[in-house]
Amino acid sequence: MLTKRLGILALTAVMTRLTADPNSVPAQARPAPDPVSCEGLLSDADRVASVLSGVTKYASTYVLIIPARLAGTISAADVPALKGLEVGVQSGTPAVDVAGALGLTKIREYAFDVARAAQPLHDLKDDKLDAVIMWAPLAGLVVIDLGLQGHVSLITVDRPRGGPVVLQAQAVAHPCALAIADELDANGVLPAELLVPVDIRTLLTRQAPRFSVEAAREGGLLFNEACSKCHGPDAVADPKGLAPVDLRASVRRFTYSGFLYIILNGRPEKGMPPLRGTVTDDQIAHIYLYLMARSNSVRSE
Repeated sequence: MLTKRLGILALTAVMTRLTADPNSVPAQARPAPDPVSCEGLLSDADRVASVLSGVTKYASTYVLIIPARLAGTISAADVPALKGLEVGVQSGTPAVDVAGALGLTKIREYAFDVARAAQPLHDLKDDKLDAVIMWAPLAGLVVIDLGLQGHVSLITVDRPRGGPVVLQAQAVAHPCALAIADELDANGVLPAELLVPVDIRTLLTRQAPRFSVEAAREGGLLFNEACSKCHGPDAVADPKGLAPVDLRASVRRFTYSGFLYIILNGRPEKGMPPLRGTVTDDQIAHIYLYLMARSNSVRSE
């Protein structure tokens, strides 16, 4: 018992330092979104894959791109009117399978070539095509490159699918990647993972992560960035907030698989949106460790 008590006290001291001084852990520097940095990227095959792979939020998402002239007719990927349109896809990419899953028959295939990846949207811009299905990061880049912001609508379609093989690479932090993510966000694009609820049976064998101070520290930063708007800064509930629940107490009621299920699927009946596709498994683990540390610090007071 003494050892456990000493461990809790030590952990409390660590968490007190983390929460008392928000400047004690410097945020990792990252570039600011910059659409200008996207110029000419499509002609640089050596860099474009790494930049697009950096748009991690939409790495498994495909979008239906509709010109403004059809925005009032095509509001979703399952409206019957879509089947009467000619839709462009790039050969050899999952966009072909997406079109098939949607039951589309008027398909125009474009040979996939990174240097000519913008061609389907060129034709859409010139009214030579009605719609395009494309990997979301690439679509965002082309929309920026052609200056189509505000002239097209982007809609998430189908289930999660990987990007074109030739565009898979080690991700790099780049201003253009952030600009692409911003453009997709501005169009209301949802990560495809949000369209597919997670079955809790797939989570039952997941073990809680082992505690580390560094992981909990990172979890604190992530929590305050992604969760505090509803749950309060440092997991201290705001009685007048959107979710006035003291997570420092409630987190103890959940197994790790239950915690994962709520994070991934949300709690729609309570107004909590699903976060799958917006946070990684490691990030969820770090947030969990942070909340458990905050819970233990409260219990020891």
